[in-house]
Amino acid sequence: MEPLGAVPGGRSERTRRVVVDATVARLRSEGAFTVEQVAADVGVSVATIYNRFPEGRDGLLAAAFDSALDRLVSAGAVLTVEHLLDHGLEATVRAMVDGLVAVFTDEALVMRSALARLPESRVLRESYRRHEADARSWNHRFVQLGQAAGRITDEDTAELADVLVVMGQGLNNPVLLGSSHRGRLVDHLTAALVAVLKPGGPTR
Repeated sequence: MEPLGAVPGGRSERTRRVVVDATVARLRSEGAFTVEQVAADVGVSVATIYNRFPEGRDGLLAAAFDSALDRLVSAGAVLTVEHLLDHGLEATVRAMVDGLVAVFTDEALVMRSALARLPESRVLRESYRRHEADARSWNHRFVQLGQAAGRITDEDTAELADVLVVMGQGLNNPVLLGSSHRGRLVDHLTAALVAVLKPGGPTR
């Protein structure tokens, strides 16, 4: 058996990726999984799962959660000053909102399972906090550069970055994701964010 520290792309890492993909597939289709089911799905022993995920089920769930959160951070990465200058504030914000809504829709059962377990699981909380910090940092840079370009209001930069984080998280809502009028709701949410961010927008 290869050590857990095997080089990326080696057999150990490939096995880990296959196990995570199987966990995600179980969650997307059924909203639940057991270690035994995942082991059977990929044709490895339960011991192999625990070798690569010492936290067992929480470790698998955290890895699936990581995968979903990586997708969310990538969707939010459309917030760049280049996109802002080329396409304008409304189109940039709309691209972010559309991207996040698409990921939340795809990963609804993964997110639901992970968030339900969040209060009791250290590894899940660590994953959540790490990705939230990444999103906040990305948003802060976007706001800062947008302000320097005169395309975003000169209100408090950190506060505006947090608005983007909170609004982004709030898109994971069944009222929005399950609505037959989702397009119109996204229009309203986009308009609300634009109103907060645009120069000369609402002030305290």
